[in-house]
Amino acid sequence: MSSTSTVLSELCHLDFDALAAYEASLERIEDASLKDTIATFRDDHKAHIDALNTMLVQRGEDKVTEADFKKVLTKGKVVIAGLINDKAILKAMVVNEEVTTKAYEKALDHDGFSAAERVAIEGHWADEKRHKHCFSEAAKHE
Repeated sequence: MSSTSTVLSELCHLDFDALAAYEASLERIEDASLKDTIATFRDDHKAHIDALNTMLVQRGEDKVTEADFKKVLTKGKVVIAGLINDKAILKAMVVNEEVTTKAYEKALDHDGFSAAERVAIEGHWADEKRHKHCFSEAAKHE
């Protein structure tokens, strides 16, 4: 696997991890409007997975079909936070989004992407920054 394909694969694994955290938070969050936002952001991560897998297949690589070992960590933060309240869940989601935001930012330092891949990854990075900002703001007001 080329270094570029490895970066794409790692991002895809991370989006699967994030998806698990979103699913866990949806099971525990009480505020209906937050549930709607979380469901929308979860769908962003599903779209990221689809796009990244398309890139991998176009490069002759296998699709990523599941999260890696970090799944326990990202989902665990939300599970633990769920024992407290919505604000704690939001804070856990901010931490998760900080991880994904940094991963996408770091990925953009890689120079092996095609122009189309770079545009897609920049879009994913923008989504992650939007998610993080939204959760940060919501946690302040919860």
